[in-house]
Amino acid sequence: MDMKVFLLLGLIGLVSCDLPFKRTCSRDPEDPNTRLQPTECTNYKNIEYIYKLYGDLEGITNTLNTDSNKQKQNLSQLMEDFRKMKEDISETNKTQSNVIATLKNKVSYLEAQNQILSENFNQIERRLDESQNQLMENKGKLQKLEAKTEAAFNDTKELLRLYKSELSNLNTTARNLLLRLEAQLTAEVEKIKNTDKALEAKLTEQKGKIDELGNETNKKIKNVEDRLTAHNNTVNKHTTEIETLNIVIAELKLSLQTKSIVDAILKGEVDKLKAAVNTWQKVAFSASIIEGPGVFTGPKTGSSSTLIFNNVFTNIGNAYNSQTGIFTAPVKGVYQFTFMTFGYSSYTSGAILVKNGIYQVSTWEFQGPDYSDTTSNTVILQLNQDETVNIILWQGGKIHTAVFSGFLLFTV
Repeated sequence: MDMKVFLLLGLIGLVSCDLPFKRTCSRDPEDPNTRLQPTECTNYKNIEYIYKLYGDLEGITNTLNTDSNKQKQNLSQLMEDFRKMKEDISETNKTQSNVIATLKNKVSYLEAQNQILSENFNQIERRLDESQNQLMENKGKLQKLEAKTEAAFNDTKELLRLYKSELSNLNTTARNLLLRLEAQLTAEVEKIKNTDKALEAKLTEQKGKIDELGNETNKKIKNVEDRLTAHNNTVNKHTTEIETLNIVIAELKLSLQTKSIVDAILKGEVDKLKAAVNTWQKVAFSASIIEGPGVFTGPKTGSSSTLIFNNVFTNIGNAYNSQTGIFTAPVKGVYQFTFMTFGYSSYTSGAILVKNGIYQVSTWEFQGPDYSDTTSNTVILQLNQDETVNIILWQGGKIHTAVFSGFLLFTV
């Protein structure tokens, strides 16, 4: 095909050397047989037509060459873009692989911590069950002891009532006997006074009988007093036993109250552990500074600038305050914090992570020839409950935007 085109172009060049462009041709003969024979005029027209085709072919060739060059340039640019894109994808894959590996390690660690907490919680529940069983057993023993004590107290009370009744009867008998003796003695004395001395012997005899009767009466009274003393001793003994039983009952009640207090304390500790587990699973935040048209220095705090990250992405547990830019630890534990700043090369940039007003870690970028600068840092801190963490700027530093993130690793 290329050889044919070359020969055609050579023929056109040869003919065009002597081609009269303004040649006029006579009309073709009317005789068809004559018209079929080639003439000088018909050859000229053919050559002129071929020359025209050559011009069109040359234009098409130039157009194709131009388009081919443009396509080559576009293809080179696409190849360069594809190479850069491939490098970016490779770098992104490496970064994502590292992040995924880190997250897997954290998830494994969190699962282990969760398993430990679950085992501790099960042990506490078993201890609570054992304490409750012991409490119920002691309560049953206490109820039985109270029933026995109540029965013994009732028996002692009834015995005391009988003793008191018998003592009252003995006292009444003694008084009646004394009254009778006094009456008899008075009557005898009156009779003796009215009789003569002949009755003195009889009076003496009667006096002996009276003395004997008095001695017997004194013996009976002494016997009654001894029995009363024995009864009183028995009553005192039972009273002492009742007081001892009351002390035992009080001690058992105190032990029962102590068990209740211990159970309440254990229940409080379990509730704290549950709250700690729930909080540990729900403390995380991430926020950024809303980008502005220029650099940002933040509201002044002393000689530094406190950054307020007012664009909140996540705030699980509400531990971060988007109005002040301060994170307050809800529970005692170990936390991880990450911060990043984006600034311009015409200003120094960087930030400081502050715990309770004390510098912990920082980033710093000097002025340089590049257009912009980015700094970042990560730290793990142990915080007590209500301790604070925030980000401040270096004195004189300026940034365009920043990101501040943190979450609870585990409680302590």
